[in-house]
Amino acid sequence: MSALKLYIGNYNYSSWSLRPWLVLRKAELPFTEEVIDLDIPGYKDRLLALSDAGTVPVLMVNGEALSDSLAISEFCAKAVPNLWPKDPAQKVEAERVVKLMHTGFEAIRREAPMNLRRRTSTKMPKDCLEDAAQIVEMWDDLLGRHNGPFLFDDWSIADAFYTPVATRFASYDLPRTARSDTYISELMSDPDFQDWEMQAFAETHILPDTDKVNQ
Repeated sequence: MSALKLYIGNYNYSSWSLRPWLVLRKAELPFTEEVIDLDIPGYKDRLLALSDAGTVPVLMVNGEALSDSLAISEFCAKAVPNLWPKDPAQKVEAERVVKLMHTGFEAIRREAPMNLRRRTSTKMPKDCLEDAAQIVEMWDDLLGRHNGPFLFDDWSIADAFYTPVATRFASYDLPRTARSDTYISELMSDPDFQDWEMQAFAETHILPDTDKVNQ
């Protein structure tokens, strides 16, 4: 396997960085990582020097940049096929729900940004609660049709993409069913996620505007 280096945003806030980081961990592909502190002078120039997208994450593969969390995850899946469900129909469905997360649920992203150190019970806006309800309904359906504890029985890229969402339910006390609450606990008790969370609690960089959301 080529030398891999993953550039990520801050552990506490960067949901898109967490997703491929988890995939790389589960794939057991050796990689190094470097944090680029967000929203400080010069941070955008550092990102644009890595890729035209100017965003994190960026995976460097022998000097070539691969940006976008889904593209990085797909790269890993080519090396380690069991990152997607083995059953072809389940794989198609897993890809569908990943793409849904990749492009949808704008309200929950806006109103409940990932903030692992946050715990609040502030009343959330209606559109955020509607997104949360749609996610819970989808989780419950998938968990009810498979043997769990993950969305497609064994852990998959789908679970990586919904782990940052699970943290939002905990951070903002969003409504969920007992079944979805168990799933959230499963994701947040995962040893790899807990390694990431430990880094989030230890880092000192803060994003004041994000910390002000729904205080």
